[in-house]
Amino acid sequence: GVIHVKGKGGKDRVVPVEAVLLKVIDAYLDSRVLRFPDAVKRRAGSSVAGLSRWPARSPLFVGRDGERITRGTLQSRIKRAFKLAGPDAQPVPGAMVHGLRHTFATELANSDVSVYVLMKLLGHESITTSQRYVAAAGTETRTAAAQNQLYEVVTDLVADL
Repeated sequence: GVIHVKGKGGKDRVVPVEAVLLKVIDAYLDSRVLRFPDAVKRRAGSSVAGLSRWPARSPLFVGRDGERITRGTLQSRIKRAFKLAGPDAQPVPGAMVHGLRHTFATELANSDVSVYVLMKLLGHESITTSQRYVAAAGTETRTAAAQNQLYEVVTDLVADL
């Protein structure tokens, strides 16, 4: 599967995702219907579940009103999570919204992917922009995305569903 992401400057980016993450997204979308029943904008039919329940252009993350959350809202929620974690919790490098993008790029570069693949995954228009992350050439886009270490954590979460 792929997720379409609207990036900086309104650019559309396509991010490949593995089947294990799609299972997590399905569970999240099913829970969203239960948590926000009045804000749901979905396809008709109660027997449909997960991603199939939603039109293709539906936002993945929404507020209580059912509307797409903004980057500012996401940033605010991350900051609030750190505050709720207690006085000793401090935002770590990479925990803020744009920092997560840099962390993603760095992890991929450490997985030995090519500059071209990294450029495609990050939506850069120039290889020069992506070169700062890369140490060596690697594999194709989907294979590179599958190497993301986050999938190990997601696999454990899906086993608990």
